[in-house]
Amino acid sequence: MIIKCPECGRQVSDKAPTCPSCGVEIAGKIKRCEQCGEAVFTNDEECPYCHAILSTKTENHTDNRRAGNGSTGAFQQYDVKQTATAAENETPAQDSNPHSPKKTSRKRLIAAVLFSVCFVGMLLYIYNQSQQNHEETDYNYAMSSAEPEILKDYLLRYPDAPQAHRDSITAHLESLEKGNEAWENAARSNSRSELMRYIEENPSSLHVQEAMLKIDSIDWAVAQKGCTEDAVRKYLADHPDGRYYDEATIMLGELEKSQVQPEEETMVIGLFSQFFEGLNMHDEETLVSTVSMVLNNFLGKTNATANDVVTFLNKIYKGDIDNMNWVADRQTYKINKVTNEDGEQEYHVIFYANERIQREGATENLRYRITATVTAEGRISGFEMTKINE
Repeated sequence: MIIKCPECGRQVSDKAPTCPSCGVEIAGKIKRCEQCGEAVFTNDEECPYCHAILSTKTENHTDNRRAGNGSTGAFQQYDVKQTATAAENETPAQDSNPHSPKKTSRKRLIAAVLFSVCFVGMLLYIYNQSQQNHEETDYNYAMSSAEPEILKDYLLRYPDAPQAHRDSITAHLESLEKGNEAWENAARSNSRSELMRYIEENPSSLHVQEAMLKIDSIDWAVAQKGCTEDAVRKYLADHPDGRYYDEATIMLGELEKSQVQPEEETMVIGLFSQFFEGLNMHDEETLVSTVSMVLNNFLGKTNATANDVVTFLNKIYKGDIDNMNWVADRQTYKINKVTNEDGEQEYHVIFYANERIQREGATENLRYRITATVTAEGRISGFEMTKINE
C-alpha cells in the first residue's frame, strides 16, 4: 500500500524497510490513525494531523475490520477514500506535522539566528576586551614618554578612556610643555650653569642629550682658550665620550711635547748665564760658544753671525767703562717649547736681566727685557733686548 511518510511527507510503500527520501524506518513502524486515516508512527500517542489520541491496538482493529468486511473491493474503496482525504489535507497536514520539512527548516533558521546573535555578541566582547587592552598599553606607553605628540595622540584616540587615565595624561602633557619652555630659556642662555640646572630639573626630557652636547662644546672652547695641559685634561675627564675627545687627545699630546722638562729649563738658564759671563769677562770665545753660526735675528739684524755678536761685545765696552756686570733674573724666566716651520724643536724664552755699569766716579743700573730663541742643540739663534725705563 502506498502511504505518505510520516517524517517527510513523501509517498512510500508501507512494506518498504525505510523511506527512500528521509531514511526513516517504515515496515513494522507505521499504523493508521482511527480518526483521519493518516499513516503515523506506531509509538505516537497523538495523531500529528487530527490530534486524536491513538490506541496501541489500532493496527489490530484495522486488521479485524479489514477481515470482517470480507471484500477486497471494500478495502480498496476505503484506501481510495483515505488517499483522497489525505490528498485534500496534504498541505494542512504538512503544516501541522512537527516533522515536516517546513517546520524543520524553521527550527534550523531560528537556531541559525540564535547562533549568529551569540557569535556577534562574542565578537563584540572580544573586540571590547581588545580595545581595553590596547588602551591600557597605549596609556602606559604615553605616561613613560617624554614626547608631547604621543600624549596628544592618546587623548585624540581614546576620548572614552577612564577619566583617571585622561587626567594623568593631561597632567603629564602640561609638565612636558613647561619643560620645553624651560629648555628654550636654557638653550638661549648658552650658559653651562643654566644648562646643568635644566638637566637636573628635567632628567627625563628629550632635550637632555642636546643640553649635554651644548655643555660639551662650551667646555671644549674653554680648554682651547686655556691651551694648557690642565685645561685639556679637565675636558677629557669631564667628557670621556665628548665629540672633541680625539681633538683634545691630540692637543694634549702637543702640549706635552711643548712642556719644558726640568733638565731643559736648567739647560736654557745655564746657556744665558754663560752668555752673560762672556759679556762680563769681555771673553769673545765664551760668548761665541753660546750662539749659532747664523742667528735668525740678533738685535734687529737678520741672518747675523758670530762676528756680529763679537762686534756687539766690543761696542758696549766704551773707553770710560771700568766694569760691566750682567745678571739674569732667574725668577722671571718663561720658557715655551715649540715646533718651528722646519719641524724642528726650539725654545722661546722671555726673561729680565740687570746691567750694572761702573765708570770713574759713577755707577749706573739698567734693566732689560730679553726675548730669545734657543735651538734644541742648546745654542742661541735669536736675541732681542728692550731697555726698561724705571
